[in-house]
Amino acid sequence: MSLESFDDARIQVIDFDPTTARPGDVVASTESGPVKLYSRDEVHTAIVDGVTLAADEAHRSNQADRFAWVITAVMTYLDAPSAPWAEVKNRHYQPNPDAAEDDEAPQFIREQVSQAVNNGVDAAARHTGRSFPDDLDNLVVNAALTLLDDPDADFYTVAIECYSESPRVVRSWL
Repeated sequence: MSLESFDDARIQVIDFDPTTARPGDVVASTESGPVKLYSRDEVHTAIVDGVTLAADEAHRSNQADRFAWVITAVMTYLDAPSAPWAEVKNRHYQPNPDAAEDDEAPQFIREQVSQAVNNGVDAAARHTGRSFPDDLDNLVVNAALTLLDDPDADFYTVAIECYSESPRVVRSWL
């Protein structure tokens, strides 16, 4: 899949009910109605927590290369959706990435976050020796996007909401 194009077939459409907004949520108005905006910090927390949840369930270290590259790729593609892999590598090897002044500013819609997470996981899989994302990668995507909307979600919630399967079944895929 090309990172140049926006692939709306991979986007999870959600209905946003403004009455469910939590204190501090920022909502923007679009042609199709209100949408929640997410900050770079919220996305980073969701992807790190999603990686941790998936790694824990698979009994793997969340420090493994496959996960470290995912986090870097997601954050790179959030800022620059068509960035080449060289830009991901540059960011990955920075000793202390500079914090952007707007890290806490809500500015990304869920579709942008979903695209960055999916593209980041796909690219990390390709560049860490796997020809395509596996079930563990898919769990990272689903966990991160679930945690983005519900930071208190756990593996049980992800298994039921994203797979309509018991946690035991989902865990057997890992």
